[in-house]
Amino acid sequence: MNIFVQLKRQDNFSESERRIAEYICAHPDAILSMNVNELKEKTYVSGATVYRLCDKLQIGGFSELKIRLSADLDEHLRQREFDFDFPVSRDHSYYEIMNALRENYSRTVESTIDHMKTNQIRLAVSAMKRAKQIDFYTSAGNIWFAKNFAFQMQEIGVTVNVPIDEYEQRVCAAASDMSHMAIQLTFEGRGLIAKAVSDMLHRNETPVLLICSPNQTSIKGNYTLYISPKENHYKKISSFSTRLSVLYILDVLYTCYFESSYDENLDRKMKYYHKMREASAAIH
Repeated sequence: MNIFVQLKRQDNFSESERRIAEYICAHPDAILSMNVNELKEKTYVSGATVYRLCDKLQIGGFSELKIRLSADLDEHLRQREFDFDFPVSRDHSYYEIMNALRENYSRTVESTIDHMKTNQIRLAVSAMKRAKQIDFYTSAGNIWFAKNFAFQMQEIGVTVNVPIDEYEQRVCAAASDMSHMAIQLTFEGRGLIAKAVSDMLHRNETPVLLICSPNQTSIKGNYTLYISPKENHYKKISSFSTRLSVLYILDVLYTCYFESSYDENLDRKMKYYHKMREASAAIH
């Protein structure tokens, strides 16, 4: 049995032994670099209490306990209940922080895939290929995701327009028509002008790919891809999960577009690259 499971389920621990067990489960990486004296100082118990805990676990001493902890640590980190808003807490070691973010990213991608419908991607890519112009509407920190997506598309010869400020977005939406394709990224429709832009696009009969949270109800799209909803919009350390989910969706969208004309897109990208190398060599 996993040593962390034993520590949590053991029902014959004294109060002091239970305190040690809880500390080990909360700070497993720190324990690996401690000796008995350091552990007893952290948990305010005697050295004898540490060894009694080992006896009840049928482990031959503190050194063997650390070996078991090291062997079972990765499984413990994968299986524990995960808090997307606060994946790390006070006094976490750097190792625990790295593993917490790795787990956050892994679970975020899984959640994003669970909410994806391949038919929506296929229809959106087809609409993008038909469009005379692709416009990407978003706000705040998401602008950089839009700009990165535009850069990826530019490398295969497709221009994506990213209006940035409020006035520019309003003008772009007002000038849009059914020959355009709009991508609108908004977590829950909270952007200052998200609803106004959406209304103009629909009045102009512009096809819209909406990228949003499944909880979003104020804005509609012709096609929809959902951001992982695991993270609270405000009460959190940072937008670790939401940020990765958005990046993953846009990378999937770009890659599916690329695959739709794979050889032509690859050839075009390589030609651009070689032309840039030739121009750079001529300068030097």
